Amino acid sequence: MTITLPRETHFRHPDEKIIFHFWRPEKSLCQEHRHEYCELFLVEKGSGIHVINEKPHLLTAGTLCYLNRHDYHLFEEMKNIRQVNLLYLAPDRFNVLKSIEHLLIQPGESRVWQINMRVMQQIIVRLMAHSTTKYENKLLCESHKEAIFLETLHTLNQWRYKTQDFASSDDRISQIIIWLNNHLADPLDMTRLCQTFAISRRTLQRGFVDYTGVSPQKYLTITRLLQAKYHLQYGDMTISEAGKRVGFNEVSYFSRQFRKQFGISPGQCL
Repeated sequence: MTITLPRETHFRHPDEKIIFHFWRPEKSLCQEHRHEYCELFLVEKGSGIHVINEKPHLLTAGTLCYLNRHDYHLFEEMKNIRQVNLLYLAPDRFNVLKSIEHLLIQPGESRVWQINMRVMQQIIVRLMAHSTTKYENKLLCESHKEAIFLETLHTLNQWRYKTQDFASSDDRISQIIIWLNNHLADPLDMTRLCQTFAISRRTLQRGFVDYTGVSPQKYLTITRLLQAKYHLQYGDMTISEAGKRVGFNEVSYFSRQFRKQFGISPGQCL
């Protein structure tokens, strides 16, 4: 059953329209839930699985997620996750900010992105520089938070669409992760991937492991298996259909990889 976290979970003052929350996800939030507020979060370190609206995504350093009030999600297999949550009531519920919808995700866009870690660290440092104790006036404190939030949205908007003229190999790795997430069923062609993103195979392999903890091949396999698992749990697909949907054309190979990853057979998810 999906639970709803009320506004009062984090918003304790009537002038509070945004919260900066430096967070380590707890096991108590592995239950599927939604909020009476919106959220975006940045993963600073660690790994895990984030299931949004029944679709799983791997969390790694540099992951950026956007969640609206109608979205529901849960966390699984969290390992040393450290993230920064930006919680806000709604795009039109601030004290001073107006018309920020163009800086948020648009209908039909992915809710999950990868951001260059250098840029993410700059954002986190900026967020941490805010201190509520500096302000005697609550409204001044909140308007300062909203100014930082606007600055953050501008930066994230710019970097989540960055697909060329990369400044570093980290930029390329973050975009390769986005590409892989959007092409789960496609065969992995490392030569073409290196050509497309102007990166050497050695740099790609080493950088990908540094970024995600696993190789590109392993990342793609895990993500495919996670997606297939949720097709089986929440959809009406057969084992063969679920496997083929994410790029496993042989049922026997799909079943072996599934059991290796999850310790159960695909049939036990039906």
